[in-house]
Amino acid sequence: MFATWCLGHDCRVPLMKPLSPRSCSTKLILWRVKKMMDARHNKRRFAWAAGLTLLAVAVGQPVPAEAEEAPNTVAADAELSELRADLDTVRQRILRPLLAPVPAEAARKLLETLRPDGGWPGIDYQDRSRSGWKAVRHLSNVATLARAYRSPGSKLQGDEALRSSVLRSLDYWLSHDFQNSNWWWNQIGVPRALLPALLLMKEDLSDEQRSRAVTILRRAKIGMTGQNLVWVSRITAVRGILENDPELVTAAYRRIADEVRLSTGEGIQPDFSFHQHGPCLYNHGYGAAFAVDCSEIATQVAGTRSAFPAEKTALLGNLILDGSQWMARGGTTDFGGEGREITRRGQTGHYLSVAARNMLQLPTGRKGEFRDLQARASGQPAPPLIGNRHFWRSDLMTHQRPRYYTSARMFSNRIANTDMPCNGEGLKSHHIADGCNLLLRTGREYGDIFSVWDWRKIPGTTVQQRSELGGSPRRMGRTSFVGGVSDGHYGLAAFELERDGLTARKSWFFFDDEYACLGAGITCDSDSPVVTTLNQCNLAGSVLVAKDDQTRKPDSEAHVLNNPDWLWHDEVGYVFLTPGAVRLHNGQQRGSWWEINHGYSRDTVARDVFMLWIEHGRRPQNAAYAYLVVPGITADSLTMYVRRCPVKVLRNVPGLQAVWHEGLRIAGLAFYKPGKVEIRGGLMVAVDKPCLVLLRESPEKLAIAVSNPRNEKATVQVEVSRPLDGEGVEVLNGSVRSRITLELPGGMEAGKSVTRAYATR
Repeated sequence: MFATWCLGHDCRVPLMKPLSPRSCSTKLILWRVKKMMDARHNKRRFAWAAGLTLLAVAVGQPVPAEAEEAPNTVAADAELSELRADLDTVRQRILRPLLAPVPAEAARKLLETLRPDGGWPGIDYQDRSRSGWKAVRHLSNVATLARAYRSPGSKLQGDEALRSSVLRSLDYWLSHDFQNSNWWWNQIGVPRALLPALLLMKEDLSDEQRSRAVTILRRAKIGMTGQNLVWVSRITAVRGILENDPELVTAAYRRIADEVRLSTGEGIQPDFSFHQHGPCLYNHGYGAAFAVDCSEIATQVAGTRSAFPAEKTALLGNLILDGSQWMARGGTTDFGGEGREITRRGQTGHYLSVAARNMLQLPTGRKGEFRDLQARASGQPAPPLIGNRHFWRSDLMTHQRPRYYTSARMFSNRIANTDMPCNGEGLKSHHIADGCNLLLRTGREYGDIFSVWDWRKIPGTTVQQRSELGGSPRRMGRTSFVGGVSDGHYGLAAFELERDGLTARKSWFFFDDEYACLGAGITCDSDSPVVTTLNQCNLAGSVLVAKDDQTRKPDSEAHVLNNPDWLWHDEVGYVFLTPGAVRLHNGQQRGSWWEINHGYSRDTVARDVFMLWIEHGRRPQNAAYAYLVVPGITADSLTMYVRRCPVKVLRNVPGLQAVWHEGLRIAGLAFYKPGKVEIRGGLMVAVDKPCLVLLRESPEKLAIAVSNPRNEKATVQVEVSRPLDGEGVEVLNGSVRSRITLELPGGMEAGKSVTRAYATR
């Protein structure tokens, strides 16, 4: 039987059915020729040799001498045998979870409703939704029936009537070849959904079914970047398994492993945040799928020739442990890392538990951390995360404490605020990165609240209250002074906001029991009111308000609170450090999921919401705010805390925002321009360039962390009115002052903090 091969540039795949060799030697010749062509060594000669070889084999003649390469047939046979063994190993590992029993009742229900033509009456095959496409549910049903037929633990295993139904329902899809106007479904979603049934029913497929199925699978062409690349490559690998092509399988898995790399484009960033769709933070969206898929694939190919190299496994572990888990509290994710998926119902961090379980099967050297993560993300007891992380590639700072999680989400001229509202999702996310400062304790604070949210009052943001959210939600920032400084335990984030005529300097100072939020230079040239929102979350119990040592419990309605001292809700205290016009809403809000995601119903939903904000009025000029958030505190304890508040605002002006924590002996200093500040009596700090400084004082040393929020390489000099010893220190004025010279990194680490400790004299 003849086989036509492409003998042109860099081609190695048969264009027709593979040749059925009449002898082992023919197999080996074909194999060696393909290997030589793959190696790209003397391509033209090998292409010519391949043609001569195939022609000779086809007509039953000896192979010409010029086509001989004296192959080591034993070695080639062994190599081919090993690749096929690897293919079988991977196939069995992929099948293992698919062969888990499915409830017989679910399968019987699908059988009862299956139409004679192979479709189901409850599925809208004409649906044109670009996101939650209803037609694809058909393939989920086919997979359920196929699992019931093949699973050793199924009561319907081997049932001939069930087999017939599986093939009939599969035929229905293959013959109609349903497609969507959204490319993702055609190239990724449908091929992925088709794979389980094809793997389970491989031996039962007719030639026509196999051909039609492969046509669909071939739409997943290897290319793209990040998680999209992982999806299409994984589909290609399984197609190779179905076609018994070990080389295609190996090449596809190699491409996936190659994508596990540090990048300043899409994918894993140098700070272990994750980007997709350009410079857009997506750890809990595309990054979640990347973590789960790559870790699962790594377990499936472990011990084979496609096994992930050790450095790839380590990097994948870094993404999960040093990136994504720091953006979640237990099984609740920070919605700032979800992109447009924030508008999908029921978002959770369960994927972290799945990824951790996968990683526990691999040699990482971090099994204890993965066990803790798996437990935390599953809601089981585990040691809490404690620390502070600044993700300089994504303008995000996260802060973990045993009693709470919080973050500051910003955007700059380096990173987008959110994703495009693709497929009718994420329609109101315009201000999601305008200084978003969420707070998680129980994990229930923002559960499915987004359908009723006032999207102009996202927690932490300073926003013009326009009547409508116009234009695309996605945009790049206009400023470069956006970043954070962290010593790994405490942190400071600073944000120069400029948007549609509104400018402000916003900063957050993260400590142990509390964090401080400052705003300065709030100026706007429009008539729309400007507000800063402290929180907008699900209402949980009573609200208490204190002023002049008098505490009251406001009713469930809108309230004007003039210059309150503090407010308490859901074990969280909000302490006002400067007078202001504060507004409270603690009652019902209404909306619909369709307003933010056209894949959902237009039905009106209602929830009880707690919303607290500061009004800056119309056309504010250099307005400011300062408040503390104290999580995990009772109302009685909050009263005592306020009387002995350890936090002092040193400066809150457009050029400098500075806070001192007396109890921790920590100062956070956001220098928007060169300057100096007195932290306490006898301790002055000055800098010669705009930068962020975190200073921690102890009797015997002074620890200093510095960063350049413009994410550029820089040399910064910090002067401290104390004599110090250490690297880069120059003592001035007879041992009274010290000048510290710090080299801040550029390149992939531009924006990363540099931390030094200096002995005090």
